[in-house]
Amino acid sequence: MYSSLRKIDFVAQAPDGRRHLVQTDHRSPGEIDEEPELSTLFALARIIVPQRSEHVSSAAGRAAVVRYVALGGIHPVIARVVASTGAELEVDRDAVDLADVATSAPADLADDAFAGLGRRVLERHGLTATEDGLAAFEKRIDGTPTEDEDETGYWTAVAELAAVTGEVIRQTIGGRWIDDAHAYADIPFLFRAGVGEDLSVNAVGKAVKFLAHGESESPRHLLRALEDRGTPAGPLLIGLKPSRWGARDEMVCEPMVDLRHPEGTDVPIIVYGNDHPNTFAMFKRGESIRDLAAMRTEALANLAGIEIEVEKVELETLRFWLGHGNYFAAEKVLDVGFMQRMHALIGELLAVAVPEKGRLFMTSAVADADRIAGFLALARGVFERNEGGRQLSPTVFLVSEGKIVGVAQPEDSVRASDDVDPLSGKKKHKRLLN
Repeated sequence: MYSSLRKIDFVAQAPDGRRHLVQTDHRSPGEIDEEPELSTLFALARIIVPQRSEHVSSAAGRAAVVRYVALGGIHPVIARVVASTGAELEVDRDAVDLADVATSAPADLADDAFAGLGRRVLERHGLTATEDGLAAFEKRIDGTPTEDEDETGYWTAVAELAAVTGEVIRQTIGGRWIDDAHAYADIPFLFRAGVGEDLSVNAVGKAVKFLAHGESESPRHLLRALEDRGTPAGPLLIGLKPSRWGARDEMVCEPMVDLRHPEGTDVPIIVYGNDHPNTFAMFKRGESIRDLAAMRTEALANLAGIEIEVEKVELETLRFWLGHGNYFAAEKVLDVGFMQRMHALIGELLAVAVPEKGRLFMTSAVADADRIAGFLALARGVFERNEGGRQLSPTVFLVSEGKIVGVAQPEDSVRASDDVDPLSGKKKHKRLLN
């Protein structure tokens, strides 16, 4: 499978003790001729990603090598990618000598391939490298099969959407594709926007999110982020991210709350940054030498000035209050003054959840076990649905006097979402232990 970008076809042990990370390509040279840009990008991904994987070392202490097996025969496009990435090429069970093959930096190969693919796709659809052209192409690929349904079709759509996004940015402010040193993207390259600027966007990752979540993850949002270049920094604020957020080791962050949680409790993390008109510019480690406690104090003071809407929701067996209407709505769980006002509205002890970005769920924790179980199920149901890719945490926190003081947990190991319908709140379940 030449389009399996997230896996290694198989791992073999060579006689010299090295691991061979084997990637196979069944296509004929004629088939590769029909899609040279995609062939380049897929081959780059299928070689570079394994080279960065945990399989690169072996028990013998010798580095593993990626071996690209061209079952359909040698093609110059593939030979150049293999040679440029330091991999091995095999045809008809024999290694191919690549000493005379011209090589280039992988990022240069990717830049040429993405540019050619973007132009080809836009021409095929009669579109221009503009925001309107990008929006129109998004509509054309709406309904793309999932990776499980059609692996080749799915990754083709990802590559084409990323390529079109890159060309729109290139035409708008300039830029080019560069190496993805932090392994953010499945096709391991980022688009560095502008000329002489250190601003990179993950167009591949955005394409993946768009196919999963639609309009809320449109690559056009990257254009809005680029508009914030050079704008004055807004107020220091906090943002919530999932506990397993991939960039947590690179950003200034800390746990949302430091309590003695039961083992396995999923607690979001806080990131710090400045608000801008279209984006929240997070601080990278090393960019800020300020004390975290001082940053938190200032950010929470600024958070207090943000207003959100609160509405009461009545279901058949569940009553809760929903905070929404602002990007930082979920973060208001840490605004003590706001939560104290919610005590006056809802009750002295609150059960509060932040299952997704932009929404805050609240109810009275002094309620019968069935209602609390329903709220617990609601939180997990919203979290697992992950609508729009906004997932944060399934945990329900207990709030007293405006502050988080604990978590609510099911009495047994059965997930509440398995036993209570998350939308209607109807009980299928047992009891809850607070």
